[in-house]
Amino acid sequence: MLEPVKGFTIGRPQVFAGLMLLVFLAQCLWAASGRRLSELEYEYIASGFSRQAQSPSATQGIDSPMTAWTAALPVRVSRIVRNVSPALGVSFSIPKPWFLRLPFVIFGVWLGGALWWVARRLFDDAGGYVALALYCSSPAMVMISSNIGPEIILAWSSFGLIYTAIGVAHTLYAPPRKWAPRSVILGLSIGFSLATAWWSIVVVLMAFAFMLYLAPGRRRAALVVLLASSVIALVVVGFFVWATGDSFFGSAGLVTPRASLDLLHKLGFALNRDTDGYLLIAFFIAALTAYGSWARARYFGNTAPLVTGFAVVLLFAMVPELRLWDAVLGLSFLYLFIGGVAADLLETAQGKLVTAILAAGILLRAVLGLRTVWIYWVGQNPV
Repeated sequence: MLEPVKGFTIGRPQVFAGLMLLVFLAQCLWAASGRRLSELEYEYIASGFSRQAQSPSATQGIDSPMTAWTAALPVRVSRIVRNVSPALGVSFSIPKPWFLRLPFVIFGVWLGGALWWVARRLFDDAGGYVALALYCSSPAMVMISSNIGPEIILAWSSFGLIYTAIGVAHTLYAPPRKWAPRSVILGLSIGFSLATAWWSIVVVLMAFAFMLYLAPGRRRAALVVLLASSVIALVVVGFFVWATGDSFFGSAGLVTPRASLDLLHKLGFALNRDTDGYLLIAFFIAALTAYGSWARARYFGNTAPLVTGFAVVLLFAMVPELRLWDAVLGLSFLYLFIGGVAADLLETAQGKLVTAILAAGILLRAVLGLRTVWIYWVGQNPV
């Protein structure tokens, strides 16, 4: 067991998780390098590179300063490389599709690592492995991680925001000097979410609700931390708005939720055959059945991701102008929920049978997932 940094050790669990994330990274790079850039992806790059360039919001109904800034980052890096080393810069004269999408791939890997870390802390190694395996075999997560757009940044920041808020709530019982680090992280998470999509304010409110719920005797302290974190968030949002010249708030439709028949179609995205397939539906139904019928599985660690996942998908789907891949924003919470219930089931007398079912299902899902990515993603617009 290695300990490169005090308090962080690298043992067998970290190695296994790292190998799974490497497989996910390979899938994302394959998908990112095998597709031509779409017109919308070019617009995001242009809007982040030039403050005078037309924002994608003009045609798509989205104001996303952080997405634009992140999209332009590889172009800025390639220019720096060409200026510093003209010989090396030849390779960067026309950046490859995978390089332009690399920041979004990194966000995808980062979200997977965060999911495993949270799941392992809540449910030990077994829950962490199940949640991460579901994530790494998800064609939907591979798609949004290999695409220039706000979806993976919003999924990453939303997940971090919720669980940072939960962590901060527990920290409030410690001396005040220990509040600062997590308060800063919370403020950054809020800022990244809002700078990606203004409507993510609903996720911020959910995070605040979790904080107040988990700190019944420290709610005044929770409000102090929330205020400090909100100030940090405003600075973060201000930076991205200034850097991209984005109007940020966009059209009135972005703050006007409404129910429609299209809502039902959007809610089905997460579980239809084009993204995660019927295997995920089977896993979810089994986990939900165990959760509803088994008192041991009904605790906050399982309830929080279930409620948050449904709420995030529902609230985002009610804003048609966003035109995001709505339901993928709830998938990381769904994987965490399934991982938590699976960890409980693995400790029962039927643990070996549950292990065999999970292993076979995830392996089959990984194979079918690659086929889905090829048919509905790489094959639709090959380089």
